[in-house]
Amino acid sequence: MRFEGAKNFILTILVAASAFLTWNIWTYQPKYDKIDQKDLIGIASDEQKPAEVIKPGTVLFHKDGKHFQTNDENEINSIQTELTKWTINNFKDVSRLVKQKRFTSFVHADGNTEVIFPDAVPLDLFVLDIDDQQLPRLSFDRIVVTTGSGGNEGKVYFINYKHKQIFQSEVSASNLRNFSRRFAQQAEKYPEYISKEVNANRMLFLPKKPVQLTPMKYYINYLDIDENFKVTLFSDPEKVKQEKVSRGREYTDGSSLLSVIDDSSTIKYVNPAQRSDIGSSQGYLLQKGINFINNHAGWDDNYQYADISADEQKVTFRLFIDGYPVFNEQGMSEIKQEWGNEEVYRYERPYFTLGFKVPPDNQYKVTLPSGEQAMELLKQTSNFELSNLEDVKVGYKLSKDAVYPKLIHFEPSWYYRYGGTWTALRPNRPGGEKSGLE
Repeated sequence: MRFEGAKNFILTILVAASAFLTWNIWTYQPKYDKIDQKDLIGIASDEQKPAEVIKPGTVLFHKDGKHFQTNDENEINSIQTELTKWTINNFKDVSRLVKQKRFTSFVHADGNTEVIFPDAVPLDLFVLDIDDQQLPRLSFDRIVVTTGSGGNEGKVYFINYKHKQIFQSEVSASNLRNFSRRFAQQAEKYPEYISKEVNANRMLFLPKKPVQLTPMKYYINYLDIDENFKVTLFSDPEKVKQEKVSRGREYTDGSSLLSVIDDSSTIKYVNPAQRSDIGSSQGYLLQKGINFINNHAGWDDNYQYADISADEQKVTFRLFIDGYPVFNEQGMSEIKQEWGNEEVYRYERPYFTLGFKVPPDNQYKVTLPSGEQAMELLKQTSNFELSNLEDVKVGYKLSKDAVYPKLIHFEPSWYYRYGGTWTALRPNRPGGEKSGLE
């Protein structure tokens, strides 16, 4: 009897414990940390600082009567990093003094190194150690480091090539000696370039020899439209209606419109209520543009600052591959913004990112004409005036594969900028890509 009693007692204890544990599981409410609302709307984690987006496109060395240029990303990053270590002071506008000489001769003088940016960069947004208490209000598109001997030692110039503005600044002579030793004296290892005078105020530098580049293919990954754009662009996503159209999809809340274009894998967003004639400064506009992309799909690929128009409140960022700019007539290689009163008025960009690189079927390279040959081809272009030529450079043409939509091609090509339009250099074949929003 004692054994049976003990058995019943133990069984009762086990049943009671089981009931207690079951009740705790059903009623348990874990204490979670409060989630920031931003975590719920798909904001990308790959945020970029201005210095990571505002980068030189090329570095040009003038040495012993010759010219050498590099597009190598690692070299350019090293040069940019070196500049950020300098303490720069005593800014002075010397534009009038230099105008007594020939502007291009001053900028491209022997011994100079030109760190060239795609468009004007506001000084207050570029990361430099500047010792002046009052920062001058200027925008520059190249930094000229004078590594030659003589009175230019210790001088660095911030130049706006388009407006012929030259600001002189001072740095430690030891900085220049170190720069000369690490970079300028090694200039011969880079491809040699030739100079071509476009007009009295502009000189272009083009590769002396034909350029060989390897075509590339990439598979792409699509961004989620709802998560990356619908939720972040519309103030009340729940009121947004979606409709299929012939070219893709459209999202609207009755005011703003988000168009998803399947053929080009791009989106176009417009918010008419933000249309404004009130302008922001270049620095503020560029900072807004960078912050906006940080909060809307981010920078999964290597997009860099390309051009800006404070008058039109437009800013453009361009895709780069292996140090070369990428072009596409359908907007597949650019992120474009046009700003209104408080928010973005128009926003255009691809909704894909580069996935993995496809191994080439063979190791062939495309041989592009030399700079001299490219200029001769340009002269054969109809309605072409050399004096109006703005720029010429090697880049990659992006296109979708005709069979596999998720496969894209990068084909090397010469490009020239004429009247604000980048056009692939193909004899007797018109057409181009507008730089900035149309």
